[in-house]
Amino acid sequence: MKFSIVLPTYNRADMISTAIQSVLNQTYDKWELIIMDDGSTDNTHEIVSKYLHDNRIQYIYQQNTERSTARNNGIKRATGDYVCFLDSDDYYTPDRLMALAHSIPPDMPVAMYYTGALIQQEGKVFKQPMYPYKSGNVFDHLITYAISTQQACIHRSIFQTHTFHPKINIGEDMELWLRIATQFPVVCFDDQFTIVIVSHGNRSIASKNNAALRAIKTMEYIQKHSPARHHISPGVLRARISGYWFQSACHLITAGKRLRAAAHLLKALVYAPFDKQAKYRIHVFLKLLLPFYPSEKLISLVTFNTSSAS
Repeated sequence: MKFSIVLPTYNRADMISTAIQSVLNQTYDKWELIIMDDGSTDNTHEIVSKYLHDNRIQYIYQQNTERSTARNNGIKRATGDYVCFLDSDDYYTPDRLMALAHSIPPDMPVAMYYTGALIQQEGKVFKQPMYPYKSGNVFDHLITYAISTQQACIHRSIFQTHTFHPKINIGEDMELWLRIATQFPVVCFDDQFTIVIVSHGNRSIASKNNAALRAIKTMEYIQKHSPARHHISPGVLRARISGYWFQSACHLITAGKRLRAAAHLLKALVYAPFDKQAKYRIHVFLKLLLPFYPSEKLISLVTFNTSSAS
């Protein structure tokens, strides 16, 4: 069994060595690493060139087209039985591929598999909450619980008919997982935590723009165009869209745009008025309507939600 690891990168010269080294450190040696440089303007090529003596590592530079296209171009070059993913600011634990090789059943090879993940924050590593799929509506599960690209391991033949949507760059993984689930099994290895996602200040695009609004567009695309749309419970989809509207409101509150934040928070409540978070959201909404309520207190109310919007 051979694994192809697709690693898209953009201006991560200061971090990519850790990602590459984590692949080199794998206890399972049947792999190839395909590094897709999506138009970096720093010294990424110089850093990567130090590893190209290993013929299992490929480096391809392309003009900037965003990560969905970069991943798709990497998949086209894959020769392994299974395709895995790694971001240039994250890394694998040494047993990532060995654990997958031992767990993937030989009698059901054409499937999408995913594992748990670890989070590294301020030098500490801890398990990300894991909500494994066991039974029930897999589409509702994929909508409700975010499965990052790094967690996935997918049989290469699946990519003959399903790839990342090139125009979606927020929630592109969810959109792809849903399409895959219409034709192939989705299997969770909930005892494996072999991906380390590194939390750092430059990671969150929400700090630069309102990423939640782009996520809402992705959800609306799924609602209208995804072949999985008829399998998703309407209430589950509305709850997820509501959550993104609330995340957008949180972003606007921290940016000092209280009136727009109130409008987005109202949309969150309209989409899912009976959500378990509704009482809290109403509380924030009422505080927003008080013109003299201190902005600092509002920000403290939504700080966690703003960070989770990334």
